[in-house]
Amino acid sequence: MVLIRVAVKSSIAGGITYYTVQEGLWSSPEDSAKLYDKLYKNISPIIQKNVPQEVIKEVHELPSLGNMRSCAASYWNKGVLATFQFLADLPTHISSGVDRIKQEIEKSNLLGNETTNTPNTK
Repeated sequence: MVLIRVAVKSSIAGGITYYTVQEGLWSSPEDSAKLYDKLYKNISPIIQKNVPQEVIKEVHELPSLGNMRSCAASYWNKGVLATFQFLADLPTHISSGVDRIKQEIEKSNLLGNETTNTPNTK
């Protein structure tokens, strides 16, 4: 039963990944913008026809293509900056991690030596 469950979930994830790659979501920003525009044009009329007007008034409109482009560019730039900041700080993180590991090893060795160096009381 577990194997079937894993197979179904993997198939769904693989299918979604394949579809998004074929539609251009993971390629250039222009292709992603075209995909969003296509979805916007196809989904917006369906929502307006099938959702009650009270709900449509309460829910904001889908963002425009221009807003999505600027938002995507902003988040992309933030991601690039965060990645390079992480890479710039990586030597510091590695050295502090090595120091912490050394401290833990020394602490465990000291604890191990204390138990073996206790005098025998008979």
